[in-house]
Amino acid sequence: MHLIRFIALMLACALLVIAPAGCMMVGPDFERPPSKVNEQYSKSEVTEFTASLGESKDRYLDPVLWWKGFNDPTLDKLLNQATSGNLNLQQAALRVFQMQAQLGVADASILPVANLSASTIDYKNSVYQQITNNSSRLRLNSVLVQVNWEIDFWGKFRRGIESNLSGYMAAIAAYHSSDVALSADVANAYINIRNFQALIDVAKTNLALQAESLRIASARFKYGETSMLDLSQATSMYEQTKSEIPALIASLKKAEFSISILLGEPPDYYEKMYGNTQGSLSPPPELGIGIPRDLLRRRPDVLQAEFSAAAQSSLIGVNKAALYPSFTLGGLFGFSNSNYGTLSSGGLFSWSNSSNGVSGGLMFPLFYRGAIIDQIRVQDAVFQQSVLAYQSQVLLAQKEVEESLITISTSKSAMGDLRKAVVAAQSAAALALERYKSGQNDYNTVISAQQALLRVQNANVQMQTNELLGYVGAFKALGGGWSADMQVPKLPDTMVNEMNDRTDWGSVLTNSGEPTNVKVGKFLSGPLLPRSADSGEKTNE
Repeated sequence: MHLIRFIALMLACALLVIAPAGCMMVGPDFERPPSKVNEQYSKSEVTEFTASLGESKDRYLDPVLWWKGFNDPTLDKLLNQATSGNLNLQQAALRVFQMQAQLGVADASILPVANLSASTIDYKNSVYQQITNNSSRLRLNSVLVQVNWEIDFWGKFRRGIESNLSGYMAAIAAYHSSDVALSADVANAYINIRNFQALIDVAKTNLALQAESLRIASARFKYGETSMLDLSQATSMYEQTKSEIPALIASLKKAEFSISILLGEPPDYYEKMYGNTQGSLSPPPELGIGIPRDLLRRRPDVLQAEFSAAAQSSLIGVNKAALYPSFTLGGLFGFSNSNYGTLSSGGLFSWSNSSNGVSGGLMFPLFYRGAIIDQIRVQDAVFQQSVLAYQSQVLLAQKEVEESLITISTSKSAMGDLRKAVVAAQSAAALALERYKSGQNDYNTVISAQQALLRVQNANVQMQTNELLGYVGAFKALGGGWSADMQVPKLPDTMVNEMNDRTDWGSVLTNSGEPTNVKVGKFLSGPLLPRSADSGEKTNE
């Protein structure tokens, strides 16, 4: 009879566990905040100072392998290696599994707490008790199961699960955002390496030209055809150009060190493995930009800001629930006995020694309500800040796209002018030197021509670099490097083995694919992703 009563109590608890799904949840239901988004990007036009990009709003860049457009095999290898070896990216991946485990903790908060306790106590009686009770020992034995459960009537725990689920999704978006940023950082570092190499080549070429000028000035001075002034000027210009090369070498080495760290390797790794490679970077022939509204789903950092706002929204409900009464249920079932002398515990589990009970409780805040309301206000202010952060991120995304597009457009235009300027400067430098050799002009003309040549060649190299960096910036701003799938990242096998040796992770660390395939947030029946405030569509469509 006692067991039947206890089983009935357990069934009642099980029903009450399911019941909250139909109960109310206080606090706001999150909707994607409205944001200011242009209908389309500024169209590039052919003018005296800008060039057309060949962009298309009906075509998208390759979402995953955008760097293939540069046609550089070395860059392909570097980016693939960085994805698997970068340590910061691995930290972002681990954050995903940390948040998944935290979500499991939140899931458990809605369940009853059951504890099994067993005890045995053996007392030696005093002389008086031995005489009185006719026994030298007292033994107490008990085995009890206790169940306690707080009914989630107002949705406090479910809102907490919502918040943790949104935090989990934000961590996945943050991982993909880090991956996009890493790809851009590696590409930028590689382009800068090729830029410094080209600048060094330009400096060495001009140094050779100036060395020839110095030789001619020395010969003319030796035979009395010119003054010491020409020789001094030639020497000064040669040494000045030579002095610029060490700084360029230092910048090149620093760029190589930086890209080595991005690959997750020691600083000298790039020089050892890729130091002898030649760059073949060329601008992509076409840029598919889509429309600005695509950024709401194409950029993982925008999605991360949205999920972060959703997590904060749910916490408002968690704090609001504290204003209302909380209900608790409890149950106890077990066996206990006590006896004297040599009584064994063999009779402990007889029905005559069983005990059971139920309990209920209600807690309602009386004098602390003002502080609870203030805490709700605190959380509401935090949520509003996250909304503004999301809206700011949307504006920033559009700004980054526009900046990249104008960088490419102006760089393309300047490139055409600089190519003409280089040809003219080379001709002027050669002609000035020939005229100096024949005594038709002084050495100042040679200096001016050679300095102009060096400046124009450097500007030409830098403008080529700016154009390539502009494309990298555009790819990053448009969300390139991410397929728009919220895939759970894969950890390196060695890391998985190390973590499993330390801790029982089960199959968690080897789960991959869509986060909906991971068994999390099982007490939530709503959509995984927040809905749009203006269209009502699911954001994962």
